[in-house]
Amino acid sequence: MILELRNLLRQRGQLPLKELAAQLELSPEITRAMLERLIRKGQVERLPPGALCPGGCRTCPPESVEIYRWIDHT
Repeated sequence: MILELRNLLRQRGQLPLKELAAQLELSPEITRAMLERLIRKGQVERLPPGALCPGGCRTCPPESVEIYRWIDHT
């Protein structure tokens, strides 16, 4: 499952936690735990609070959204 998460972030660049969890059909808590593992490996970073979703969506209050980004090491 963590490989699916990694591939999803690689393809899309960055996504909010809510969307990642929905795509993987997992709870946000389980998805966050997998993301923390990828963060410790240096493959993913959590964007600071207030960062906007890709495309500039403003549907949710920015401070309530967790956005994660793939770190390209090439």
